[in-house]
Amino acid sequence: MKSGKRSFAALALALSFAAGLLLSHGCSTSSAPAGKAAANNPGKFVWHDLTTDDPAASKKFYSALLGWEYSETTVLGRPYSVARLGKTPVGGIHAPNPDRGKTASHWLSYISVADVEVTVTKAKAAGGDVLAGPVDVGTVGRAAVLKDPQGAPFGLVRLSAGDPPDPPKPVEGTFFWNEYLTHDLTATLAFYNGLFPYEVTTTKSEENAAYVVLKNDRARAGVFRLPDSKSQVPPNWLPYVLVADPAGLAARVTGLGGRVLLEPSAQHRKGSLAIVADPSGAVVALQKFPF
Repeated sequence: MKSGKRSFAALALALSFAAGLLLSHGCSTSSAPAGKAAANNPGKFVWHDLTTDDPAASKKFYSALLGWEYSETTVLGRPYSVARLGKTPVGGIHAPNPDRGKTASHWLSYISVADVEVTVTKAKAAGGDVLAGPVDVGTVGRAAVLKDPQGAPFGLVRLSAGDPPDPPKPVEGTFFWNEYLTHDLTATLAFYNGLFPYEVTTTKSEENAAYVVLKNDRARAGVFRLPDSKSQVPPNWLPYVLVADPAGLAARVTGLGGRVLLEPSAQHRKGSLAIVADPSGAVVALQKFPF
């Protein structure tokens, strides 16, 4: 990619992210109070962005399925929507930047860091690649998007005013978990543990395979190796939305223009999990918790 296009793409991406944060926090651009350090929690997932080739269809889908509403703005003359559940911000929805060519629709998870440049340097040394940034996002902070050695994209952000607080308990209809689906569990853990101060706990999945929980003061994400039967699934971060009735929602997905990729069943977390694709193909998990 030519440097000019890369810079513009990075700026557009970061400003889209900034618009989401500004709207989700009442359009405040203030930094941390004088004399008080911003509370950033490296390794915490702090935002989710949907890049979709059909924002209108995706917004209609999530509104009907999960009750999301939207606040609208423009970034560099291009629309950006902030999804909300009541007053709770959920994530951002926008079309791909045309300067970056064809982009498959996808959800992108942003992870908090203390220093974007330091983390990017570590990621590159460990075999990762920079897709956009690092770039300043006005007074909101600094952001970058990377691809890990297995090809999974993820975002980094250092928020000037600190990370939003964890809710006392997960909020239904919002993102509350992330899972990394990998073909190489050892390589995945080596890469992400080199970037973030995670504590690692290994348990067993229902298939009696290793399931790894990443913690940094509370559980933040899970990692597990895809079975050989899923070898064609690319490694990726899968975001989870908390729901009360995954089976009921899954039954509505096709009628709303999406696809059910994994039906709720007793073999998968006691029927508490559905994995679906929205009308543009972006994948998200619907999980009841506790199950």
